[in-house]
Amino acid sequence: MPPIIEGLPNIPWNDCAMNQPRLTEVGRRSLEERLRRLEHERIPALEADAFAGDPAVVVALSAAKEEAEELRRTLVSAVSLADAPHDPDRVEVGDTVTIRPVGGGELERYTIVGDLEARVDDERISENAPMGTALLGRRIGEDVEVRAPGGVTRWLVTGIERQS
Repeated sequence: MPPIIEGLPNIPWNDCAMNQPRLTEVGRRSLEERLRRLEHERIPALEADAFAGDPAVVVALSAAKEEAEELRRTLVSAVSLADAPHDPDRVEVGDTVTIRPVGGGELERYTIVGDLEARVDDERISENAPMGTALLGRRIGEDVEVRAPGGVTRWLVTGIERQS
């Protein structure tokens, strides 16, 4: 699927370095929409207000421009997880994982994503967060120990799905 914003090519998985950002299609669309809002709404509004010389507006304008540039760089260099090799038996970035606390409790579902995409919603967790790191590489039926600032918790992996 071609990107929504002109000039942001999809880079084939085989041509990328492993340290490039990886995005789900939902994450890519969300970041493209954020960039569109910055470029067409937020930045022009701040530029109009910046003429008054308010230092807070000038700082906000600078921050908005920096965020837009970061989003542009990410969208240009990011690879689509749809093009990534996938092992359906192991938790990988892009998978939605269903887990249950060891000893019983409610099922929880999280999608493991890259850092930038993790900001999209509460059901997406970064591959670098304690839960994300603990889940990567696990299989259905395995116990996972998560060491987080709030303490150690244990979870059972009950499902792995890859969204297309």
